[in-house]
Amino acid sequence: MTMVKIQKFWHALKAHVAALVAGLPIAVMMTPAAIAGDAAIAPGDLYSLSFPAVESALEVHAPESAIGQTVRVAIYDSEKAFLDIVHSKAVAPINDDGLAVVDLEALPSGEYAFVAYLDENDDGMLNRGSFLGRPKEPVLFSNGIRPKFKRPSFSQTKVNIGPGSIVVLDFSEK
Repeated sequence: MTMVKIQKFWHALKAHVAALVAGLPIAVMMTPAAIAGDAAIAPGDLYSLSFPAVESALEVHAPESAIGQTVRVAIYDSEKAFLDIVHSKAVAPINDDGLAVVDLEALPSGEYAFVAYLDENDDGMLNRGSFLGRPKEPVLFSNGIRPKFKRPSFSQTKVNIGPGSIVVLDFSEK
């Protein structure tokens, strides 16, 4: 494993241990290729090793400057509803390690797309600029999608969720 992968793994492990101590059922999961160092650990990757006793979670990694802020997440369950009809919403604070954890226990197994934004001014809404209504606050879709000019599709951003799935969104990487 490269030093970057080891650091990411260590930070994820510390966050999971903190979540377990807090009573959240979370496990560290990585693909065999990532463990062997044959594949990059990318933001939005779904590490799909599953343990039936472990519930699903969404991990949002944020830069150090975002500690203490709030992450707001919209969850979509179909192409038809994508970016129009929200299946569910979640809010999580960013802890001192730059991590926000959203429990996905209530979601049935299936395909979902996640859209998260850092609510930098904690006003509960995604602030937009006057030029084409582009977001002023950082926005990230599952699978690490950061749209520039065009809305992504559900098929680009969907991930499979099942028992023990961990979805990672990383605002700290560009």
